[in-house]
Amino acid sequence: MHSSSQDFDWTKELEKTIVNSLATSFGLDFLLFEDKVGGNVDTINNARQGIWATDAEKQRYEQREKYDSHPYHKHENYINTGKKDKLLHQTGKLHDPYRNITMGAADERHLDHVISAKEVHNDAGRVLAELDGVNLANQDSNLQSTQGTINRSKNATSIDAYLERLPGTINTHKKNLASKRHKLENHPRITPQQQHEARKLEDELRNTENKIQQLKDIDPDSMRKRDNEPRKPYEQQINHSYYTSSKFLKQTGKASGIAGLKMGTRQVLGLIMAEVWFELREQIPELLEKSKEQFDFSSFIDSINKTLKGIWIRVKTRFQDFLTAFKDGVFGGIFASLTTTLFNMFATTQRMAIKIIREVWGQLVQGDQAADF
Repeated sequence: MHSSSQDFDWTKELEKTIVNSLATSFGLDFLLFEDKVGGNVDTINNARQGIWATDAEKQRYEQREKYDSHPYHKHENYINTGKKDKLLHQTGKLHDPYRNITMGAADERHLDHVISAKEVHNDAGRVLAELDGVNLANQDSNLQSTQGTINRSKNATSIDAYLERLPGTINTHKKNLASKRHKLENHPRITPQQQHEARKLEDELRNTENKIQQLKDIDPDSMRKRDNEPRKPYEQQINHSYYTSSKFLKQTGKASGIAGLKMGTRQVLGLIMAEVWFELREQIPELLEKSKEQFDFSSFIDSINKTLKGIWIRVKTRFQDFLTAFKDGVFGGIFASLTTTLFNMFATTQRMAIKIIREVWGQLVQGDQAADF
């Protein structure tokens, strides 16, 4: 044990360990910075991905009102647009871009929210911007008359999602049609009641055939083009409203100020750590010289402890204004981390020593601060 301690180059090992620790800010990043996915300011894009910088905005979104379709379908512009399109339909001048055709007199006309009312209501970006969903959904650009079958099957889904599932919807109707045809072929027509039931089946068959044809008439390209028309102004309104709001500007200013303070703090703490090491390095050779003849770990640790105490007193004097801005507990943790770094070379042979030094250093720092600060 003694021979190995005499041959071991303590100065070189300490130098390598401390320089490496200085290069990584002494592990201070985890104490000073709590990095958040997406940053420290709420943005429209992040909100829509469920990433929130502030708990207040997250809670406000989670506690939003439950979606209710009635206000969206009672809006003044929704009603007025329906009346206007009714007249166009009656005169054969109403274009249905979902099918890219003029609606016929026999078509069942429905007024659709291109960006569905439910999508608008639950849009985290809209909620963050604090814009009214009912007004946004009922702008002229977002209202479109189409065939009733299409509107019912689209319901609250986006057009992209609707077109993706459209082939499956058509196939479902085809299977239903085949089932009804089979049932009709085998249905008796002897009694008046049986004849009545057969006529009902025939009507159902025709309705299903019409639904299939109406869904087949959809023009995907034209429908997607119509979907794009309201989305650009929708996004512009949300972005403009939020990114010019005092809420966003205040949050950005606060985050920038805190980030600047943290960065400056890390740099000053780095300087303090460097001062401790530079002074300690000057005294290490003398301490090692005393230990060469008969190395005793406890005596060596005691010497280091006394040396660090003297260094800490001098460093505190140089950085007095900065240190007084912190609470005692902060430096207890920071310098305990430094002590572990200084002695981590002993980890394989003297595991308990690290714990002892951490506790000694923590008590040393807290005791000195209580007396001097």
